[in-house]
Amino acid sequence: MPLNRGERMKRKSVGIILAVSLTAVIGFLIYSHFFGNFEYNFFAMDTYNSLKISGFGSAGIADEIESLVYDLDVNILSRQSESSALSALNRNHGGPLGDDLRGYLDTLLDVYSKSGGRFDFTLGTVSDLWGFGKEGKVPDTGELNEALSLTGADKIKIKDGELTIPEGAVIDFGSAGKGIGLDVIRDTILKKSRISRAVVSLGGSVLTYGKKEFRVAVNDPFESGTMAVLTLPSCCVSTSGSYERFFEQDGRRYHHILDPETGYPVDNGLVSVTVVSDSGILSDALSTACFACGLDKGMELARTYGCDALFIDSDKNVYITEGLEGKTEITKDGYILKNE
Repeated sequence: MPLNRGERMKRKSVGIILAVSLTAVIGFLIYSHFFGNFEYNFFAMDTYNSLKISGFGSAGIADEIESLVYDLDVNILSRQSESSALSALNRNHGGPLGDDLRGYLDTLLDVYSKSGGRFDFTLGTVSDLWGFGKEGKVPDTGELNEALSLTGADKIKIKDGELTIPEGAVIDFGSAGKGIGLDVIRDTILKKSRISRAVVSLGGSVLTYGKKEFRVAVNDPFESGTMAVLTLPSCCVSTSGSYERFFEQDGRRYHHILDPETGYPVDNGLVSVTVVSDSGILSDALSTACFACGLDKGMELARTYGCDALFIDSDKNVYITEGLEGKTEITKDGYILKNE
């Protein structure tokens, strides 16, 4: 039966509304994809990572970041990856260095020197004996001493672009790899993009990127949640703590930050150190170095590099460098900020 004029107009109106609605939805999705806020999580560098990006092409930028981090890990930094440049150097007791690896090693050797050897990135063999992240166990004393005899970043030699390391020694970028990733992400992707703001978290290292200030949470080392918030500009923030990787044996906890002299976990009363720097590799390396150095020497080391740091001890006392005064808000009861 033919529709009368009123019914035809009614159906036409419904069609127009549906078409407009569909166009609006598609437009919103396109806007969100290219101009809006985009959040994404992925696994790489043996840890969970997260991205929060605002600006043009945010979803595409997230894809670029994930690919870059995976490539950096598998082909350059990971000593476990047989295809990586670092793995080849360890396997061959050295070899020719590309500019990037040479730069990373120069920075880490400087931190090793300025920390008095407390930051040692050649402890790979020693760490393997403890089995952190797997089935942890206290290693045999003989095995531990033998592994320790192979360590020491001062044994690394670089001449005419060629690296030489003793047979059996293992260079490990685990204490700096996430920070290196942040630097590469910022310099090769974000600075060349039209992104307005970004927060990139690679494990315990975070990059904030943008003109306005950011509020960066500091994890509670004793229980879930956060214990403080730092108000910071665009920068890199890294945390190392005894709560991150550990196991318990015979009623005692053993964590993954090792003393290069004894091969045992560092035991100096600290449970967490957070370092703020313009450099990702420095924030990452110094968070471990300052932890290993202890409170006083760790504070001094952070200042040597023009970085700021927050230290938490086993009694929940919080110590900060001068640059974090007025920028640190304790958000959980039980913590005491000692600098004020």
